[in-house]
Amino acid sequence: MLDAPGPAHLSRLDAAAASPNNEVINSSMPNRPKASCSKIGIVGLGLMGQGIATCLLAHGHVVTGYDSDPKKAAATIMHIAAALSEMKRRKLISAESLRTWKSRLHFASCLGDFKSCELVIECVREDLALKRSIFTELEAIVPARTVLASNTSSLPISLLQRGLRRPGRIIGMHWGEPAQIMRYLEIIPGKLTTRTTVSKALRFGLSCGKEPAVLKQDIRGFLSNRLMYAMIREACHLVESGIADIETVDRSFRNDIGWWALLAGPFRWMDLTGIPAYATVMEGLLPELSTSTSVPDLMQRAVRKGSLGIANAKGFYPYTKASAAQWERDWTEFTHAMRTLAEKYTPTR
Repeated sequence: MLDAPGPAHLSRLDAAAASPNNEVINSSMPNRPKASCSKIGIVGLGLMGQGIATCLLAHGHVVTGYDSDPKKAAATIMHIAAALSEMKRRKLISAESLRTWKSRLHFASCLGDFKSCELVIECVREDLALKRSIFTELEAIVPARTVLASNTSSLPISLLQRGLRRPGRIIGMHWGEPAQIMRYLEIIPGKLTTRTTVSKALRFGLSCGKEPAVLKQDIRGFLSNRLMYAMIREACHLVESGIADIETVDRSFRNDIGWWALLAGPFRWMDLTGIPAYATVMEGLLPELSTSTSVPDLMQRAVRKGSLGIANAKGFYPYTKASAAQWERDWTEFTHAMRTLAEKYTPTR
């Protein structure tokens, strides 16, 4: 029988959590748990599924991937090969990992092939009914000890647990893109998720080179998306109100918030620059900020035009195919550089 649920749970879940032996593991500790060739399943091989598979293979895991579109297998192999080769060039993985990854990657013909996995990560589109149907099917296939995780961007994990026989092993694991580079990983327990499941998810994230943030409550959007979408809403509001154009808003954000955000979150930034000033400014500013509950017209118009952004060279900015490809390359270079910088200045006190 599974242990008791633990959402309101452990005393230090933001950067640490209790392991099965009740010791505290700090997510920034240098001696991370080592991967032990665990068998991990991935359901859904879109961009996120491919990136997560790359990360897992880079850290020595055995990966089984499944997608309802069988053509995704070839695209996944190409994505992983390019990403791991780049990591090897940067000396981020060993020659052994690069040499053996193909032997550790398998493709499933159905969910039944996940029966020997220790962890299965669901990465399908943001559709509650689809995700719940996958977990219902997996529950009948995998052993009781297998952790079932969702890479949902916003859906409360408690909604995914409803109606399942073993809801305690369901947990959210929200990855960043590119998954093989970013240290970002949010771990979200649902109302019925057990302490053991939280501990397993945390240790797994640490073994993959992440610096996990474990939530104390299950809320829609989790941490980073709630912060990001509040920012996007206000950015759209400023443009739609005629205060500034898109490029000016982006430039201001990059040169101010983007300048310090890698080193300091909002609370550390207030510590560094003086808390009272922020309280004074907020008193007058908050009533002026957008409180809209609708998707901004600016975004809706872009969606209606079929704009996907860099993916199809149609976005808020004009692109050629060449410039879109260059932005994609620049993003990869920048992400590697930011990871290096973040590791140099990781707060330790």
